[in-house]
Amino acid sequence: MIEKIKIDYKISGTKLKIPFSSICSIISKPFEGDIIIEYHPIDFVLEYVSFEKFIKNVTKDKTTAEELANTIFQKVKNTIKPRYLKVLVDIKKSEAHQPTEVWIDTNK
Repeated sequence: MIEKIKIDYKISGTKLKIPFSSICSIISKPFEGDIIIEYHPIDFVLEYVSFEKFIKNVTKDKTTAEELANTIFQKVKNTIKPRYLKVLVDIKKSEAHQPTEVWIDTNK
């Protein structure tokens, strides 16, 4: 569960960068990098410690970068309902392929 904090002031944007590692559900090889979240809050912001715990929890199971981006995007969107949201899975190291970036944002 991701906790949220109520705000009654304007924040133009927030960007979080959290390292992760996981195992690919397709080829069972490890991959790692950073999960980068950018959002423009309206009434709520993410509580950072609970968000980091959420990331550790969702990356402990086998997954793909696309599944990971979608899971995080949906959870953040439903938790804080931001004006804008972008989730980027930046794979820096993989035993199977070159560095890769996968993202979802509210503009697409």
